[in-house]
Amino acid sequence: MTERHPKICLISPTEDLARRAKKLVARRGMDVRVEVAELEAAVSLARRLLAEDDYLFISRRGTRDLLRKSLKIQVVNIPGEASDYIPAIQQLRGEQGLIAFFSFEEDISNELRTICYLLHLKMKHYCFSDSLSCQAAVQQAVADGAAWGLGGVVSERFAKHCDLAYLRVESSDASILHALDTAQQLYITQQENARQQEQLQIQLERYQNILDYTHDAIIAIDEKGQISTTNQIAEQMLQPAQPPFVGRPVEEVLPNTHMTNVLHTGEAEIGQMMNIHGTLVSTNRVPIRVGGQVKGVVATFQDIKTLQTAERNIRIKLHEKGLVAKYRFSDILGRSPAILDAKRLSENFADAQFTVMLYGETGTGKEMFAQSIHNASPRRDGPFVAINCTALNRNLLESELFGYADSSFTGARRGGKAGLFETAHGGTVFLDEIGELPLEFQAPLLRVLQEKEVRRVGDDTVIPVDIRIIGATNRNLLQLVEEGKFRRDLYYRLNVLSVLVPPLRERGDDYLEIARCIYERVLPQHTEEEETVFLRVLDRCRSYAWPGNVRELTNLVERVSLLLHRGSREEEVVQLLNVQWQETPPAAPLVPGSAPALLDREAVQEALRRNGGNLSRTAKTLGVSRSTLYRRLHSGG
Repeated sequence: MTERHPKICLISPTEDLARRAKKLVARRGMDVRVEVAELEAAVSLARRLLAEDDYLFISRRGTRDLLRKSLKIQVVNIPGEASDYIPAIQQLRGEQGLIAFFSFEEDISNELRTICYLLHLKMKHYCFSDSLSCQAAVQQAVADGAAWGLGGVVSERFAKHCDLAYLRVESSDASILHALDTAQQLYITQQENARQQEQLQIQLERYQNILDYTHDAIIAIDEKGQISTTNQIAEQMLQPAQPPFVGRPVEEVLPNTHMTNVLHTGEAEIGQMMNIHGTLVSTNRVPIRVGGQVKGVVATFQDIKTLQTAERNIRIKLHEKGLVAKYRFSDILGRSPAILDAKRLSENFADAQFTVMLYGETGTGKEMFAQSIHNASPRRDGPFVAINCTALNRNLLESELFGYADSSFTGARRGGKAGLFETAHGGTVFLDEIGELPLEFQAPLLRVLQEKEVRRVGDDTVIPVDIRIIGATNRNLLQLVEEGKFRRDLYYRLNVLSVLVPPLRERGDDYLEIARCIYERVLPQHTEEEETVFLRVLDRCRSYAWPGNVRELTNLVERVSLLLHRGSREEEVVQLLNVQWQETPPAAPLVPGSAPALLDREAVQEALRRNGGNLSRTAKTLGVSRSTLYRRLHSGG
């Protein structure tokens, strides 16, 4: 496949945003086109560019939605953040009149409402869906007595017509960079999928060369239902029918076939069972499409007994070695936006062959994500090899990863031993805590990633391996690079696709759903009263920061369920938990009320200003949970 430069275009509604975007693109060394247009003009521009080449577009919310609706294309959004409004709001401090906030089909954030509340600004939100409704929204704001308007370039135009004082809200550099990075990752994924489709097409065109080297029986028919191809195994399967088979109607040779049904419906039939001369076989029937038209059908046949035996033997061997990924995305519990975003991004990355880096604190479930990505990928039937880079003996790390040849060192196994990379051939290698990988082993790992081959210790022979790497760390790899503890070239080789696995403290009430699941597993035979008291205790932990994340939650659930089951009273259990919290201080008390946070309004305002209005970062700065900060903001104190 010919290499192509990314065709990415950022369409900006304003000259200012375009100017800043060009600087950020130049600073990053990215190949991104930047144009200025809005709404209908942006649609015309995108249509012209798409006629030239295959582009991926970036834009702000209003233009993005119109592009999607008009051209049926995917567009990356430049996200709107509360921090984008800070410069404009600071100019309006002390303003007594009504301030009108205009936005395209979306509500403004709670963070923004909180900032206005703290600054005693009277505000009202007006949303619109197109130019006409935007004009109506501005006119309504004027009728409501608005003294100022805040929003984008579309509402600004109508505000000028109505003589409404107006401050334009521009996207921050951080929002632009986020959109650029997202677009580049998405484009890489699309390019990889296109490459895979091209390779599949090549394989289909060459299928005749490999027909007789497969263990499956294969029969192909043309659009008239006549046999066009058979391999030797299929000819043996079709006995006692007499060859030649090519050119004959398939139903004449194989009376109970459904290949002609697929020819008419165009729908593949996968994993179907049928009886051929007393032998039960599994068959896949797939239509051949050329230019959108069904031009034939290919069917493969496997003896069920042989298939079951082979699959059972493979699974036995994989389970014996612990090389099976058991978790799937459905096993990752929680409904918070943070965990849903992480799952959605990981699912999008699953089909790609690129390396994925999982970033997250200890105990957040990074290995569950790694196993889920593997099980959702084309490698799902291959091995899943998990390697903890901190657990391996430093002296044996090289031989464990790369294997060793016969008699390469004292105590070596006769005949040598395959390393973990060889073992993972056709599957996935999960490198947990990769930030702890000793520097001397980083260069050999880089060679494996680049060359797709390994060399055993004490051997000159190179062994090709087909593996995908998923890495995980709770450390800042880029900082380790700057400190000289991690190779820069390895960092960029690993950090192709990245996912941030959120900590439990940023996942709202997800901990309750997870705790209930753990409780059902730990104490399956419990009374309704026990469960009610258990949930009441856990509900009192809402403001706890969970520094140990899900791992700590699991420990707590096991301890609480045991105490309650053995007759401890609810308050006794709560008291024990508070004592434990005092010994291991988290960002907020385990049970609210045991060690209240003393926050004054000035401290909160200052922290909000320094953190751009972001409640999560502000709570972390003040050493309290998000829910505690939110209650404090709205308590009136």
